[in-house]
Amino acid sequence: MSLLDDTVTALAEFIGTTYFIFMGLGGGDAIAAFAGKTLGDIEILATAFAFGWSLMINVWLWAHISGGVLNPAITLALMVTGDLNLGIVRGVFYIIAQFAGGIAGSLIVEAFIPAPIAALTTLSNGTSVLQGLMIEIITTSVLTLAVYTLSIDQRGAFMAAFGIGTSVLVSVLVAGPYTGASLNPARTFGPALVAGKLSGDIWIYFVGPVLGSLLGALFYTIFKRYNIFVDLDTD
Repeated sequence: MSLLDDTVTALAEFIGTTYFIFMGLGGGDAIAAFAGKTLGDIEILATAFAFGWSLMINVWLWAHISGGVLNPAITLALMVTGDLNLGIVRGVFYIIAQFAGGIAGSLIVEAFIPAPIAALTTLSNGTSVLQGLMIEIITTSVLTLAVYTLSIDQRGAFMAAFGIGTSVLVSVLVAGPYTGASLNPARTFGPALVAGKLSGDIWIYFVGPVLGSLLGALFYTIFKRYNIFVDLDTD
């Protein structure tokens, strides 16, 4: 792999993350500003669809170019396990591109969506630091397992984008009311930076997703090592 290849695939990760954040954050902000007035209790469901389907669409768009990772925590896990041909150089390029995409997507929302950035990830009242950290670890581990078992393993590749996006959708339903359901440091950092709301608990949204992604990767590695897979081919 050449430096040019690394740069081109990182550019794809930048564009993909920009689109993901723009569509998810913009949808979440629109819901909070307008639809939330009539949606009431199902506002969280609408927000979950905004982020889940935004990720699904962008994984489909970019999977065959860069892998459609769009998440620094999962990129780190892929670097550790050596999957997706992510060496140190390409992995670092990806992480920089993903954080830059998170900022760029947030800047587009701030500039062109006529509503304040509202879909930030913060701990709700009554949610402790430990609870928030564990929620982010667990939900990110589920997302990471979806990436490995559906995309990296290839046996479920035709459903990979749907499964990965749906895992985020369900995680927002579960974790959204308590942590905002980040699962992705770029998804937290970009909007918080642009909105000028870098809170003291932002470290949770770095440490939690990183630990969760490594946990999910560990589970998959164990399953793969001992070949604990069911053959679904009935032909």
